[in-house]
Amino acid sequence: MLGSILLAGVLSLGISPGDDQGIKESSKNQFQQAIFESSGELVEEAVRTCEKHFGTAIFLPPQLPPVDFTHQYGRCYDMKGGLDEHLEVHYQNRYKPEHDYKIELYPLENKQQLKHLSFLESELADHTTAKFYKGPINTLQLLVFEKGNWQYLLTAANRTSSKIRQQELTEIAESLIHAVNSKDPAYATWGTLAVTETKRKYNMDVVDYLYMGRTTISSEMAEEKFKLWLKKGAREFGVYVTVAFHPTTHQFISIRYEEL
Repeated sequence: MLGSILLAGVLSLGISPGDDQGIKESSKNQFQQAIFESSGELVEEAVRTCEKHFGTAIFLPPQLPPVDFTHQYGRCYDMKGGLDEHLEVHYQNRYKPEHDYKIELYPLENKQQLKHLSFLESELADHTTAKFYKGPINTLQLLVFEKGNWQYLLTAANRTSSKIRQQELTEIAESLIHAVNSKDPAYATWGTLAVTETKRKYNMDVVDYLYMGRTTISSEMAEEKFKLWLKKGAREFGVYVTVAFHPTTHQFISIRYEEL
């Protein structure tokens, strides 16, 4: 009954059910335009602006929360707006407010004190201290840690339906620490991801590994390709694994498999 009433209401507005996708796309574009008009910019542009402003390299966590986003943008605050100097990167889903995630980077000499919040402390992989705060429902969750010359604040919405929790924020922080601490070649992080995800997908051991090289697709995407050999019992075969990521922010985009 409710569905019939809603459908009748939609039709009375002159909108057919098939127009729903077009309406969503229009709303999405309007939302994106509003972001850019309010000083938001592409993530890589905001990172470059802040790197130039602070005179040092900026590393973002390569891992993202396991949810879908419709918009991502960044801002480099340089005191002109009355806020402390920092980089902000924001991921949102226009239709799912619980899918809201933000990264803020402050130089250590200007780090946020946040003394008014009650934190739960934990230890990350390299003995880095992380502090987690979970506010009342419909507010926020916050993970704070320091790495290099930066204080990182990872914020997620705190709703009953939220899929980004303390564990996901901690894993994101760990991915940054691993990437920064790694003395392996630049592709090593993606090689580790390729091996881990391939073992999970096929439930087999990876017995051989060969790096095939990098391909730059655009300014917003690059790919690392690996050849893995799998074995379990008498069965064995090879798989090409290609990991796509953002070459500036070093954030994961996708992974695909091609069996030999």
